[in-house]
Amino acid sequence: MRMSSLAATIAWSLAIAVASLAPASAAAANVVSGTVTVRDRHGEEVLDRSNLVVFIDGAAPSAPPATRPTISHKGRRYSPSVLPVVRGQKVDFLNDDGVFHNVFSLSRPKPFDLGVYPQGATRSVSFDKPGLVKIYCNIHPDMVASILVLTNQHYARTDAQGRFEIRGVPDGEFTLRVWHESTAESARPIAVHGGMRFVENLELHAKKLVSSHKNKFGQPYDTKY
Repeated sequence: MRMSSLAATIAWSLAIAVASLAPASAAAANVVSGTVTVRDRHGEEVLDRSNLVVFIDGAAPSAPPATRPTISHKGRRYSPSVLPVVRGQKVDFLNDDGVFHNVFSLSRPKPFDLGVYPQGATRSVSFDKPGLVKIYCNIHPDMVASILVLTNQHYARTDAQGRFEIRGVPDGEFTLRVWHESTAESARPIAVHGGMRFVENLELHAKKLVSSHKNKFGQPYDTKY
């Protein structure tokens, strides 16, 4: 084979390879962004719109990120109080407080009990089923956190102004959902394609923000806490 023919063959092969990669690259470049407006039960706009989870429902499942998020206990509060994860992801629970805590959940997707452990200790849980997992402390009733277990990495948490941005959304028709820890949800269909930026502004009507709960034995908490 002549050198010119060989070069032409290589060039043709490279062109085919680049062409086959182009659709995937374009699909990976889709961005869905926007703002979520939250209104309370009286219709008044909520000023702090942080910690809402906006996510793409219906996209192909993806492997969990390599990073392992941490929920710390500090000042008798969980931080962060809202955490989206991908199915199969492990979460560390760090006691960074000066008192003992007991982390537990009775939620159907992942019931668990980490027992009582002191400051500086960390215990971990792997979340292998999608759904909402409510986290409590068996000692302090005001300690509440929500872990939203999703099937893919196409999600974002809003900032205080309700802004969000989801990068790398594949081409297709999906449902764009927004979740709030008050148990309020909203959804709308969305079609993305061509490596474009899509702006979606959403509105959510919050329900009751605070709900009472019992300890892991189904009993009222000790009133001294």
